[in-house]
Amino acid sequence: MRRLLKIYALAIALLMASCRELPDYLVGDNTVARIGRMELTTLEISQAVPKNLTGDDSLAFVKLYIDKWLIRQLKIEEADQLFSSSEKDIERLVEDYRQSLLMSKVDQYYVEQQMSNDFTDADIAEYYNTHKSDFTLDRTLVKGRILRFDASYRQSKRLKEQMLKAASSTTDDKTFTDICEKNGFLLIDNRSEWVNFPDFLANLPTTKSQDYTSLLDKMGIQEMKANDASYYFDFTSVCRKGNVAPLEIVADNIRRILITQRRSEIIKAHEDAIIQKAMNEGHAALYGDGEKISTYKAQPAPAEAESAPAEATTTPTEETEPNAAE
Repeated sequence: MRRLLKIYALAIALLMASCRELPDYLVGDNTVARIGRMELTTLEISQAVPKNLTGDDSLAFVKLYIDKWLIRQLKIEEADQLFSSSEKDIERLVEDYRQSLLMSKVDQYYVEQQMSNDFTDADIAEYYNTHKSDFTLDRTLVKGRILRFDASYRQSKRLKEQMLKAASSTTDDKTFTDICEKNGFLLIDNRSEWVNFPDFLANLPTTKSQDYTSLLDKMGIQEMKANDASYYFDFTSVCRKGNVAPLEIVADNIRRILITQRRSEIIKAHEDAIIQKAMNEGHAALYGDGEKISTYKAQPAPAEAESAPAEATTTPTEETEPNAAE
């Protein structure tokens, strides 16, 4: 305990002078703490203190660093005593972890070199159409509108007609929106995005204990009333629980799937290439059952191109007579 108090006192003196400079009396004795033959030095501490820490924050960091160092060394020492018989198992686990990290770094290197996340809408649609059974909805989704207005509004019938027209005409839709804004009516328009059915109902005078599934079977504009308010609402699209989810709902998920697939393809292609290269060069080999069982086989070297046949030469059977004119 006295030793720890001395260490903390030294650290306090250190940090009151500067967050990075060490006190003069620690320079001569570089050891701040010791567990057996393991020592914690002022150099290690000074290198560990973040540059942006000052004052009390620096002191707190040094105090925590010393405490953690003491605990870490004592736990390691205790582990050596408790688990000396399983030291080989621990070393094996450490080595397995080291190798796993190295392999991951190699994989990540090639992925970063070759990876492209630029999947087109056509790529996503193709995957969606091929794997629709994987995208079953676990909830009901709807698109639609909700209009809340005062129950005393005298032109409610005309308002309903205008809401109906707005569903099929851009001009009428603009007129309907202007009427709502002018009169301060609340218009919730979810026609362009899917929402959970319960979330849609939350904007209507409904109760959680009642089942409103039957509303989904009705076409056109429906009505509700509560206190001094009236509601018009309709469903432009319905996708029920158990059906295939709409593409726009699962597009981001499909993009992540395609990225994962592409990553796996890059890693697998690299693995195949390095194994084949090693085998073809004789750096790797399989024997006995290993040769029968393994997926990988050494490929024969490509045959050298046959040389072109030499041109035929004729050997005269008779010597030619010398030129008589010679």
